[in-house]
Amino acid sequence: MLVSFIISSQAREDKIFKTINTLKKQTNDSYELIIIVDEPNVEKEALDFIRDQFIENDKIVFVLNSKGQGESLNWNNGIEMARGEYVSFLKEGDLIDERFVESIQEIVEANNKIDLIEVQYEQSNLFEGPTKPLLQQNRLYDLQIDKEVFAYISQEIYGKLFRSKFIKDFRITFKKNVRFDMLFLFMSLAHSRNFYLSGEVLFKHKVSVPKYSIFDIVNQWPHVLNYYRRIGTYKEFKDELNFAANYCMGYTFLNLAKCIKNNLIYKKSLSFVDTKLDRKVKEFTTQNAIFLENVNPDFTARMQNFSSFINEQIKKIG
Repeated sequence: MLVSFIISSQAREDKIFKTINTLKKQTNDSYELIIIVDEPNVEKEALDFIRDQFIENDKIVFVLNSKGQGESLNWNNGIEMARGEYVSFLKEGDLIDERFVESIQEIVEANNKIDLIEVQYEQSNLFEGPTKPLLQQNRLYDLQIDKEVFAYISQEIYGKLFRSKFIKDFRITFKKNVRFDMLFLFMSLAHSRNFYLSGEVLFKHKVSVPKYSIFDIVNQWPHVLNYYRRIGTYKEFKDELNFAANYCMGYTFLNLAKCIKNNLIYKKSLSFVDTKLDRKVKEFTTQNAIFLENVNPDFTARMQNFSSFINEQIKKIG
């Protein structure tokens, strides 16, 4: 079996039905779908629907938690149960292209033992359009040589496929009760030999307002950097990791906060980033080798005019 898809579900019948339906149309059936329902008080009709899908479809593994455990533990349990060569995390409601598994098969057959794969997806709601990676697409990266991956990789857990044996051998898990999906990604990256970036758009994904505090996103970065210090590789990837941290904080995080369209959250986010980055900006924009490559001119301009940008945005809020 090639791919184990894992969903931490709230048993939203209409959404899970859409995802299951698209998976049924796969041109390559080398997959399984692990659904872990994390809401014990869910309506009986919704549970009956998922049970029926489980009974009718031998590609579905169904787990009902007796009490809510949170996404982290559900994802960990899914990894333990996974029989596929790769694990991929979905959100209920994601619409999977019929060639998803076929495309992964082609990538794996053309390249020996890839530890980490990324595919693109069509965004809707808060963001619109396909994801646009900073790295060159349709390429296999050797992570001993191509260190720019640590700087430019998309920091979302969605769209990634992790080689199961590799994840289990290194005992890489999500941390309990905290939003640590980015830490999981960068822990995986730290031990990966290679990374394949596909340019194919292989599913549709609704980007929603996070159910958790959006500050959990940026608060993962001290843990990521400390992990690399602990395993003794921080100095080797210092510029790359600091670029990734600042890109997250000064660009993707603020863009998300603005799209939520809540002035209080956006203003608080701007003040938070200002406090975290203000004293570091000059050194970062003049000495960080990755930043000086100017891969994203919009981010470059924002950081070079950091104080003005923060002040202008706060002024617009009023």
